Amino acid sequence: MVRAKKSLGQNFLTDELILNRILETVNPKKQDQFFEIGSGRGALTKKLMPKIKRIDGVEIDKDLISSLRKLESSSTNLTIHQGSILKINLDKLSRNKSKFRVIGNLPYNLSSKIMLWTFNNAEHIFDIHYMFQKEFGERLVSPPGNKTYGRLSVLTQYMFDSEDLFKILPESFTPKPSVDSIFIKFQPKLQKDINSLEAIRLQELTRLMFSKRRKKISTSCKKILQPNEFIDLGIDPDDRPESLSLNDFLKIIKYLSK
Repeated sequence: MVRAKKSLGQNFLTDELILNRILETVNPKKQDQFFEIGSGRGALTKKLMPKIKRIDGVEIDKDLISSLRKLESSSTNLTIHQGSILKINLDKLSRNKSKFRVIGNLPYNLSSKIMLWTFNNAEHIFDIHYMFQKEFGERLVSPPGNKTYGRLSVLTQYMFDSEDLFKILPESFTPKPSVDSIFIKFQPKLQKDINSLEAIRLQELTRLMFSKRRKKISTSCKKILQPNEFIDLGIDPDDRPESLSLNDFLKIIKYLSK
């Protein structure tokens, strides 16, 4: 049995009850095409294979590849890709323009980068089910006014609708992590593109505001907006960025684009 590597942020999900709960929640169908991030020891892969049309899995750990290759050679619908998820483009894997259902137990040290990868591949994705460390996952779905609400919260909520599904205790993993995990579903919003002009402006504005998150927005944005302009938009210029909703950010962008 291959040991988990701390350098790769590995914690293998080994709890059969949780694996079955994930399967029940995700509800795979015979026509589905899945893309799994971090196939690991194949625990979830093996459960998905008989229920779906096709599954592509990516795994960066060379020590896990041989057993995954054996699984691949004994199946008709599994393809394993060795390497980093960040170097994979779903457009090149997509057949017949079918969209992928993406699933993965994400390593904490790559969670932010994998979310950005997900934004960039959203047009090829039907839905997403990710397992995160609880604190990170809660940040993505956090409402305004919360300390955990930040730039990544705004961008995630711009790109996706989300549903916080259930919490997973450390005992469900090997080795046991020091914190709880959370399972979240994301649904890409129609016609949202992270590389559109609107999205680029949103990225720039949130970068400006959240880089000075303790300052009033009228101070951090003094070069682009006057306090009275915030008031005209129905936004308090004395607010901090974590008080602004996604709609507030979009209102500012629309105003600045005139």
